[in-house]
Amino acid sequence: AGIQGQPLPFPVTMPPVAKTAPTIAGKPASAKQAGSKPGHGAVAIVVEQGRFLVIRRSASVRAPNMLCFAGGTIESGETPADAAVRELREELQLDGVAHGHIWQSRTAWGTLLEWILVERRPGAEPQANPDEVAEWMWLDGPSLLTHPDLLPSVPAFFSAWAEGQFTLPATAGEPRPEWKRFGVV
Repeated sequence: AGIQGQPLPFPVTMPPVAKTAPTIAGKPASAKQAGSKPGHGAVAIVVEQGRFLVIRRSASVRAPNMLCFAGGTIESGETPADAAVRELREELQLDGVAHGHIWQSRTAWGTLLEWILVERRPGAEPQANPDEVAEWMWLDGPSLLTHPDLLPSVPAFFSAWAEGQFTLPATAGEPRPEWKRFGVV
């Protein structure tokens, strides 16, 4: 079901877990050794005029200096939509409204991600919280996918979109067929 019990117009699928997992000296790492990754997270997808709101993570957080979408751990008692809106506010001081759950994926270290479409409130402008975000930018898919410092979930998101696993509003533009090659390994 969608937000507030509304059925979603998007198919929701979960791709298989990537075949690679964190290792230390060639042996599987425990969650604690791998840096105690969260088990369940929400990702806020904000897209306007064919451009996605992207952050560069600060040097002091997990996966430092990587590009990704705003998001983070879903707290106890919180819905994925609530978490996505909260994370957008914490990371970018940006008020938004969740419009639907569009996709679900799992990272190589096992974190289940809920991808939430969020619309920023009229007049709201992003302002990076320096404790969590080094900078923010609006990038179209081709520009974003050329960055070498992407979290692996970002190309996987674009691949799933190109494969038709979900749809995005017309403001996102159309996915490119060549993005299918970015699928989860």
